[in-house]
Amino acid sequence: MLQLAEGEITRLRREFKLVLEAREAAALCARLSTLAGGYFPPSTRITSVYFDRPGHPLARRALRNPANCLKVRTKEYSPDVGANGVARVVLEVKRERGGVTRKRRVWVPRTWLVQELEGGVRLLPLIVGGSLKPTLAVTYQRYVFQCSRAWRVTVDRDIGFHRVTSELALGGARLDVERLGPPLARDERVVVEVKHLGEALPEWLVALRQEGRPAYSKFAEGMVRIHNFIADGILGG
Repeated sequence: MLQLAEGEITRLRREFKLVLEAREAAALCARLSTLAGGYFPPSTRITSVYFDRPGHPLARRALRNPANCLKVRTKEYSPDVGANGVARVVLEVKRERGGVTRKRRVWVPRTWLVQELEGGVRLLPLIVGGSLKPTLAVTYQRYVFQCSRAWRVTVDRDIGFHRVTSELALGGARLDVERLGPPLARDERVVVEVKHLGEALPEWLVALRQEGRPAYSKFAEGMVRIHNFIADGILGG
């Protein structure tokens, strides 16, 4: 298994997602583990908070056209390798367009988060001005298989969707499922993301691609479940 790094595959890549039942996901993980010489990665607990403007324009866009959307979010990892005892988050802007994903992200101490959101200079002008508010929190358990420098597979289980307040999202204390409380909704399925730089993937992995199925987004799924966007007509009925 190669050492993970925030290199080109994080900043710019192609990706596709698989939504699997538990048995299918177990078989996929076993095959990836075999490819990695029998190594099975430890899990990481991730808490992600999505931000939006009044009226939820980013959520509406993600729901209507998940292949062409923009997401602003924070992520916290447990364990957080490299934190050195400092509560920190990743502030991230993710743009998906035409099958290509671009990310701009910066690690900041939690105490700097409000300043970064209001300034926005290091990410995108979109987030300047402080009009973005926390809209949704998502918690999940992630396993990362990186068998090649050109591609990696992430496996997300135990996905929970939570309401979140500004006090929790922007406060100085680490945010996790214990502080958020039990999720208001869960997705019992397993979400697999195949991320690559455009080089050829193993044929068996490409064959798993679910052509013709609706795209999956934790942001969109959570907004539907927590904020009842379908009832508001955002998905067209």
